[in-house]
Amino acid sequence: MATTYTNAALEVSFPQEQYVIHAAVQWRSNSPAKHGTLSYFQTVDILLQNVSTSAVEIPSNVHKVLLIQGHLKHEIAVAKSTTFLASAAQELVKKGSKEVALKLVLPVGGGFVVRADFLQQRLYGCPNIQWMEGFVAPRENLPIPSGLSTGLEHLAEILTAAAGGIVVDDKSELSLESLLSELETELLGRLSFPWLIPQPIPERKIAILGHRSLFMMERWFTAAHNMGIAVLVFGEHGSWLEDPQHSHLIEQFLPIDMSVNQDLPSRILEALQKSGHSINGITTTIDVYFDAAARVSQTLGLATSPVESLAISVDKYATRVLFGHDAKSYLISDVEDLRQQIDAGNAKFTYPQIVKPSKGWSSEGVFKVTNEKELFAAVEKLNSFSHGIKIIVETYADGPEVDANFLMWEGEILFFEVVDDFPSSADAEGYSESANFQELEMLYPSVLVESEKELLRTELHKFLLSSGFRSGIFHVEARVQNSTMEYTKVDGVTDLRLKAQPPTAKPNVFILEVNVRCPGWMVIWATAYTYGIDYAAFQMLCALGDGDRAKVLSQPFTFGAQASCESIFVPTPRGGTLAGDAICEEIARRRPDLMKNVVHYQTMAQPGETLPDPSSGTLTFVAAFNLATKESRTEMLRIGQTIRQEVRVDIR
Repeated sequence: MATTYTNAALEVSFPQEQYVIHAAVQWRSNSPAKHGTLSYFQTVDILLQNVSTSAVEIPSNVHKVLLIQGHLKHEIAVAKSTTFLASAAQELVKKGSKEVALKLVLPVGGGFVVRADFLQQRLYGCPNIQWMEGFVAPRENLPIPSGLSTGLEHLAEILTAAAGGIVVDDKSELSLESLLSELETELLGRLSFPWLIPQPIPERKIAILGHRSLFMMERWFTAAHNMGIAVLVFGEHGSWLEDPQHSHLIEQFLPIDMSVNQDLPSRILEALQKSGHSINGITTTIDVYFDAAARVSQTLGLATSPVESLAISVDKYATRVLFGHDAKSYLISDVEDLRQQIDAGNAKFTYPQIVKPSKGWSSEGVFKVTNEKELFAAVEKLNSFSHGIKIIVETYADGPEVDANFLMWEGEILFFEVVDDFPSSADAEGYSESANFQELEMLYPSVLVESEKELLRTELHKFLLSSGFRSGIFHVEARVQNSTMEYTKVDGVTDLRLKAQPPTAKPNVFILEVNVRCPGWMVIWATAYTYGIDYAAFQMLCALGDGDRAKVLSQPFTFGAQASCESIFVPTPRGGTLAGDAICEEIARRRPDLMKNVVHYQTMAQPGETLPDPSSGTLTFVAAFNLATKESRTEMLRIGQTIRQEVRVDIR
């Protein structure tokens, strides 16, 4: 980093407050940070000191930012960067602080911005930051900073060229110089990727089939806006997106009958034609709509995975057949069919067995049975949920469960992560009748031994390619059988640890299900925190066939995971009406000490809401938390346990 500062005085007028802020300003340019032989950004450090104010009558339309050196004065054009500088000075006045340090981020070359909020996305979780702001627009073409000016004009040029700014935290015990140095190191690991690309980025429009709650769609709409992508949403009439207060989130909501049948693609195409919109891609967050999205894409000549491949992914039995699992799986239609297969000797069971729909979503309708009576009861229950479904009965696969998430483009793995999916209530020995496979806890990154992570990567990638998939995001749930690791409890903390005696058989992969979409919304937030990658953005870019940006935005931090991250899910314990306060907000008020490690939380059920009983087969959550630490994974697990114990869920 450079050591020499240039000094000047700063005057900023605030017409609304009718005063002028005076401050001493120092700035220095740092050498472009290099990752290997490449530089993707450079920074400028700014110090604001000795702030004072003077009351002045200022016309309401006068906004001035002046730099002064002796008798020289230079007025800086008002822009996002100068507003950022003025806001930092104003915060000093409000706090009564002596000084503040800022860091501006500039490009080293010209190009088009892949995502306007790249700074906010990549600095999620970065330490020692008060706040930050981006100065660029979606798809904006940034020129190469000339760097030829000197004196006061030099700072004006810097502010004009800056892509974003960061205000350094003033609560740290470290000096501002130390904080600026540490932040420079952080930026090298976070921003060393081509956030500018040479080719222009055309306007694009994407259609999303169906939607979920606002908090689940937040990252989708934010990503689309910052990538310059217009969004159409198809859904049933009466959606919350039809409320005028949400109209700014998307370009248009198109209400249609979303019933899943062979006519859905035709209804989508008809509504699209009537709307007058032309789209460049179509996707969904809901499994049952992927077939329709693919068929519409084929009709319009848009990017998509083959319909035949999607049919395999949503059919667990077809997945078993293609992957070639050693465990025997049986496909049955109802209780009568099950009895016939047993009596004919076609189906022989060793318990425990898993009973679940061949086509289903998440962990709903999945039963673990230990005898024939429970087996028939589970099949009968599934038939009562949905008549005519096909049901899989297969041997329970043990071993650590994981989520294996792939980002692929034209068959190449761009990014791969393994997430530890902690045991559910049905995985426990001596589980109760009400136990199920609803996810409770997930940790990123996995602590599986590297050889087993590589086994997952190799075998699952091979399976995805053999299924006909080439580009997209793939969320695969699997178990590692004969793993060298298992979940054990030590000092009250359950975690994945090496077995005392390694297994004699080789580890192998057992696929539970394949999803051609992002993982759940809390995982999207957790991966964004852990690696700086936004799964929602990637899924949309693949649907648009935008490989250039998909490749750029799939690059993780150069230092890998910035922390260990844990997702905690609080399931609905029983049916009834939720009483009390909003769950996450209540614990945040009552136990702020526990929230220090919480980087994201979401209350999913509000007071007064009627919740289904888990025995109905509908599994829901009332709250979720993401925790993170750069210290001890074990301590984070302890905090997570305490949060789960402290959460108050009052159902009446």
